[in-house]
Amino acid sequence: MSTVLFAVLSERGHIHPFLGTAEELATRGHRVLFDAPCDVRPAIAKGGFEQALIAGRPPPPLPAGARGAAFASLVADPSRLATWIAEMLIDTVPAEVERLGAVVAATKPSVIVADPMAYAAPIVASREGLPWVALSTSLNPVVPDAWESALIATTRALPRRALLSRYGLDRVAFRVSDCLSEHLTIALTTPALVGSPPSGVLLPGAALPLRSRAAEAPTPHRTSGHPLVFMSLGTQIYHQPRMFQVVAEALAGLQVDALFACGDPSQLGPLPANARAVAYAPQLEVLADAALMITHGGANSVTEALTLGVPLLVSPICNDQPHNARFVAESGAGLSCDLATASVAEVRTALQRLLEDPTPRARAQEIAASYAAAGGARTIADHIEGLLP
Repeated sequence: MSTVLFAVLSERGHIHPFLGTAEELATRGHRVLFDAPCDVRPAIAKGGFEQALIAGRPPPPLPAGARGAAFASLVADPSRLATWIAEMLIDTVPAEVERLGAVVAATKPSVIVADPMAYAAPIVASREGLPWVALSTSLNPVVPDAWESALIATTRALPRRALLSRYGLDRVAFRVSDCLSEHLTIALTTPALVGSPPSGVLLPGAALPLRSRAAEAPTPHRTSGHPLVFMSLGTQIYHQPRMFQVVAEALAGLQVDALFACGDPSQLGPLPANARAVAYAPQLEVLADAALMITHGGANSVTEALTLGVPLLVSPICNDQPHNARFVAESGAGLSCDLATASVAEVRTALQRLLEDPTPRARAQEIAASYAAAGGARTIADHIEGLLP
């Protein structure tokens, strides 16, 4: 039995993409541990996993400003957002190297499977002589060289090579905000969505959790037999009253049921009769019954929707979300629409097109079929096992 250490960031969207692979490795008899800067025990406990603790000390909770209205305000300011990205990717690395190094010394893993935005992972892996896997929680590893975005410009300007060089890593490759691994780099998709990948990037499709997340909240009751439109803007930047409100107005009078998972339903105000709002919904269970998902374009939400063949209306807010919106639109599996500025009429037109035109659902279902054929967590586990001694 080998020990596999998953080094993750602390938000749900950066944890859920690892769970399916972790469960697959556990079923094969490997010991699986998770490490994160903050307390992720509630998010991984459903899979039966432990968080690696140094000397039994509980990790700190996620900072209060990392979600909701405060975080939405931060990402809306390009200067503050760029500063936050630099702090997360660069400034935290020295302390994370020491912390993760202590975890590795205590747990003695055979391989580290890391979020490639956690730059401490390749440093510690190199120092300890361990292979490491870059399992991306975004589509960064397959973003074409010719694309430009605010995130690409921000990360290009960071002193990442100089930082890793100080730790003896002189031959390091990056794509957008991800540090790529010479051992194994993975993007959770297939060419059906993103086209042919760059050399050295594995595309195994999605690796959804094997265990249901329905216990996190009751599955919302449907009020009619009309198509279900599900809207969620993730667990961090969900405080977007205007975006929810313009969708609610656009859906009013349409023959649909609408469910908004919005963190704080009080931000929405009055809703039409065909719409309901909840703080949180078990996304996979809702998507299994949905005709359409409206999303900010977080990679986890895009992946889960496409895995279930659900077309998307994507309204990117920041970071890698514009890339994901572009992939979806260019694949034909959905549309991109800026819900922060679009009129009610524009939004209604986009929604009606996605609900009435069979092409986006057909394309989403083709992508779903390609994900199923690619093997997902089984394929990833096979490759990880190939790195074990």
